[in-house]
Amino acid sequence: MERNSKTQALVLHVKQIGENNRLVTFLSCEKGVFSAVLYGGPKSKLRSLVSPYHFGNLWLYTDKAKNSTKITDFEVLKYHPEIRENLYKNWCASFCAELVMKTEAGGENEKCFRLANAFLDGISVSSEDECRIAVLRFIWRYLDILGLQPECKCCVHCEEGLDKSAFYSSVDDGFICEDCASINSSGNENGLISNAGFFHLSESAVAFLQTVTYLSAKEARNVPLKYSDSSELHDFLFFLINTATEHKLKTLLLEQTLL
Repeated sequence: MERNSKTQALVLHVKQIGENNRLVTFLSCEKGVFSAVLYGGPKSKLRSLVSPYHFGNLWLYTDKAKNSTKITDFEVLKYHPEIRENLYKNWCASFCAELVMKTEAGGENEKCFRLANAFLDGISVSSEDECRIAVLRFIWRYLDILGLQPECKCCVHCEEGLDKSAFYSSVDDGFICEDCASINSSGNENGLISNAGFFHLSESAVAFLQTVTYLSAKEARNVPLKYSDSSELHDFLFFLINTATEHKLKTLLLEQTLL
């Protein structure tokens, strides 16, 4: 590794170490999730530049003997000031950063780098209501990066296409059509299975997931979503991401206070 290097990076987290220094966690296309030390007191110009959710060109110096990396310069290309001005947007960005750090980008550095930056760019210019839908799209796409996105095109039992409302079963790790759900739940009141890992999704909610999966990001953003559908998807997707991260995300606990 060269001692001096340059990369484009997104600032995920900044932690104070000692009186004047900071440990900064970044995400880059080449290096994935990594940390570097920012030296300098309050008068250092880099302290204001190297802030959470800033994106830009990063210069590093790596000392192999000491196994340490320090930040020598940072040119901010995107500041995302709107994120700091809205509590929910700030939560969205914090959730994104924590998820990326906890999962180490799912080992898919380039995909994660593009998705995280696109998400932050999007919520910066969106309304709060649009952000609440954007975070659903983000979670669904991030599950794909983790290799944990359930197939939403057909029923896992009969393999027929899903063009109506459906059910997700954590036992089957997939979607079940209404007919198969009724057959498998015979003897259960109302013909429906009820447990912590079983979710009903309306026809519109299923179509939303299919659109996000198979169409472009621009086309997915144009798909309308009713409040009732977004509520169903919220519970379902947060269950999946909680399961994927083993219930370790602190931001998910905080999110309940913002609803």
